[in-house]
Amino acid sequence: QAVRLGAGIPTMADGAILDGPQAEKILTEGKADLVAIGRELMVDPNWCLSAAVALGVENPFSVLPMPYSFYLERRAKVLER
Repeated sequence: QAVRLGAGIPTMADGAILDGPQAEKILTEGKADLVAIGRELMVDPNWCLSAAVALGVENPFSVLPMPYSFYLERRAKVLER
């Protein structure tokens, strides 16, 4: 946050950003303009989907590319039965 305020240019936060709510908080509190989640993707390759679910996105599958969202949304509906 200090770098963002002092530099006067868009900044990125990275490191130990574990989930969607944490990333959202960083952005909404103005601590950074962008968050990077590189290593966390090794732990959860579906981080974007997990974040969308945690943040209550109406259609969380919409954050994924069509080939993935099509299959995963269909799979979720089958598992609900």
